[in-house]
Amino acid sequence: MDRVIEFSINHPLLIGALLAVVAALIASEIMNFRRGRHAIDTADATRLYNDDAAVFVDVRNENAYQTSHLPGAINIPMEHIDKRQDRLKRFSDRTIVVYCDSGQRTLKAVQALQGLGWPDVRQLRGGINAWREASLPTEGRS
Repeated sequence: MDRVIEFSINHPLLIGALLAVVAALIASEIMNFRRGRHAIDTADATRLYNDDAAVFVDVRNENAYQTSHLPGAINIPMEHIDKRQDRLKRFSDRTIVVYCDSGQRTLKAVQALQGLGWPDVRQLRGGINAWREASLPTEGRS
């Protein structure tokens, strides 16, 4: 134990770097946990959609939506989610599956919609990129 203390005193930069790496790993795990709590994969999203139990909400900008989107998806850009949530009123009894390109921005949309009172909001893990990788159909210009 004395050698550990001696090492720590003699190498404060190494100890500081070690603590920074440990803190970054812990923060990353916390973020993954928070993201994963509301995330579903493409298979679960497809099942919910086919059972008429889910509606897809694309939070990308309108140009990205027009180019390619999930079947039947509603486009509500992230910056307008609080103003345009009324477009979802008719789906109040269904699960809302939010997606973007890669799934990085959707946690914010999930939290915003839950804060506005939507009870069952999920995010598509990996976004539309994961959907395409699974060779699932899209609609749009491309």
